[in-house]
Amino acid sequence: MLKLKNKFEILLHVNSVNMSTFKQILNPITGRSEWEPQCENYDYHQEIARAAFADMLHDTERNQKYYKGLQIAIDKIHRQGAKANVLDIGTGTGILSMMAVRCGADSVTACEAFRPMADCAEKIIEKNGMKGLINVIKKRSTEISVGDGGDMERRANILVTEVFDTELIGEGAISIFNHAHNKLLEKNCIVVPDSATIYAQVVECPLAWSWNMPKIVANLEGEILLTTPSDIQQCPGSAALHDIQLNQFPLKDVKFVTDPIAVQHFDWSGKTLPPLENCSSTKFIARQSGSLHVVFMWWDLKMDAGNQIVLSCAPFWAHPDYEQLQAGNRKGIPNQNVIPWRDHWMQALYYLPTVTQIQQSDEMYLNFNHDEYSLWFTVTKMEQKPTSLRQPLCDCGFHNAYSRTRSGQLNDNLRNKKYLKVLEDEIAKDSVVLVLSDGSLLGLAISRLSAKVYCLESNRYSSKVLQSYVDANQLNNVKIVNCLGEIDNLDEITCVFGEPSFLSALVPWDNFYFGTLLNQIASKLRSDVVIIPRQATIHAVAVEFLDLQKIRSPLGICEGFDLAIFDEFVEKSANLADSIVEPQPLWEYPCRALGKPKELLKVDFAKFLETKKTTTEHKFEVSGSCNGVALWVDWHLTGDSNKKTTVTSGPCTDIEVDKFIDWDIHSRQGVHLLPHAKHVDPNRTMTCETTFLPDDGDIYFKFDIK
Repeated sequence: MLKLKNKFEILLHVNSVNMSTFKQILNPITGRSEWEPQCENYDYHQEIARAAFADMLHDTERNQKYYKGLQIAIDKIHRQGAKANVLDIGTGTGILSMMAVRCGADSVTACEAFRPMADCAEKIIEKNGMKGLINVIKKRSTEISVGDGGDMERRANILVTEVFDTELIGEGAISIFNHAHNKLLEKNCIVVPDSATIYAQVVECPLAWSWNMPKIVANLEGEILLTTPSDIQQCPGSAALHDIQLNQFPLKDVKFVTDPIAVQHFDWSGKTLPPLENCSSTKFIARQSGSLHVVFMWWDLKMDAGNQIVLSCAPFWAHPDYEQLQAGNRKGIPNQNVIPWRDHWMQALYYLPTVTQIQQSDEMYLNFNHDEYSLWFTVTKMEQKPTSLRQPLCDCGFHNAYSRTRSGQLNDNLRNKKYLKVLEDEIAKDSVVLVLSDGSLLGLAISRLSAKVYCLESNRYSSKVLQSYVDANQLNNVKIVNCLGEIDNLDEITCVFGEPSFLSALVPWDNFYFGTLLNQIASKLRSDVVIIPRQATIHAVAVEFLDLQKIRSPLGICEGFDLAIFDEFVEKSANLADSIVEPQPLWEYPCRALGKPKELLKVDFAKFLETKKTTTEHKFEVSGSCNGVALWVDWHLTGDSNKKTTVTSGPCTDIEVDKFIDWDIHSRQGVHLLPHAKHVDPNRTMTCETTFLPDDGDIYFKFDIK
């Protein structure tokens, strides 16, 4: 199976691991499919490393509210004169089951379908002195049998479970709860959590809409160069949610048309079983005039039947505990970051299938729909329940071909103006341009400036989208080619342009594929060919993340339970399966700069493959407690570092030491998170060794503490 993976993810522990299998991967810099040695159980280790168990267990609020909910439930059963028999579905590390034992449960059954995790849970339970007190069943809850000779002797009267995701029901929560009530629980049982409520807020937000729908492309004078094809304009967009850290979203770009609306209540207690599919409509009156673009969504859990313990995933402006948390704010932490941080449950954006214009005080209906695993929304001027519970799907190809990050780049006016300024200076009416980028609308727009344009598009989905633009805009001087061999007269090309952006790229420097493509035809190009961008540089800065480091930090003691076995379990898998640098949208994860940025590597695309193996070492003077390094690429369109002709995938403004960094919202950066044992103390030095092998498409980073 062809597996998309960053080439630099070659294991650093290759000498200490028995490599017994090979996997075919796509090298994003060379474009070649390659076989790489991997440990025999690579997929298994990758699943463990990416399972986010640790992230959830770093969520102190989640842990403590589950603990309190269990205590209330067990005490209530005991007051009724009955034994508290607890079932824990999806136990993970076993922490909820161990909480139940500490709270006085008479019996505890823990269910975990992921066998490696179930084995780990057994070891953790034994380490914490609870062997024999918790029965671990290594199968799905829907496979559990009850009765003589079954997995459970009797039905449980308390259920505790955490089977939720950002969308609440995306992990199959409805089916899991309904099956448990029908087959595994007593009629008058207690469930922790008791219920959940989904909230929605309708907003006007051009920034968010830019991640969903392409805009026209205009030149520096405002003249339209490229219009959006009608099939794309009329497309309902992607059906998938956009999970996001709404606390970091720039509210200056948001107009709230409604207050938060409770659109759906899920009763987990068993009094009423929620249907697998449902739709409902909620009337609202517009707070202000505007365009309805997006629905912000989040949910909360009521941990007990009395609703005394509520765990909310709301963003700070709607969070029930915001004022209380803000009062205890640590100095220097932005107000929006006082809300409990979690990456396993974020908030979500849902793009409305059509944009509706409304006036203040207009009466509208927000229509909420769900099936077994997903949610979607529409807005209408009258109560209108859909006759078919099916999500609207993209049929134009644009939303399937390009990520939301890429869509945002295509719509970024400031970014586009930098390119257009250079292109207008370098391209004449008789120019012949070759575009080496996936889905480059700027490449198509060049056709208004030049005599002829070739656009290389090896991806058939992206090629189809670009062809729709060519047809809709009647671009008769544009030819889309699937390979460079389709261009007969390479010597007629006067300019090679790339943004660069390729669908295979995960981290910014994967787009060095531009250099690989360029050098495939370098010998056939004229000597005076113009190359845009001319150069690129990789930069890095030492940072202190407020929270992102938690996705990789060990747990140690969690709520009084020793989870060191789990830390070792995850660390082993992470060492085998994880890259030391991973892609992250850093605008969502605040971090302070602990020093000045360093240039790690510089490449000249005109001489890309002439470059020999390059190894450089740079020292970072760190003025604080460092837990990570952020990396990005600057694209120098004319070959110099002038900000007016440089497009960055990193900071939008100059980095200041001990200040929060303002990251480009339409890019993903590279991140190296320091292991817990290597946190840098103040006034220590960190080094980064960078090795570049252009022939092999390898970029290695090695970080060390001096």
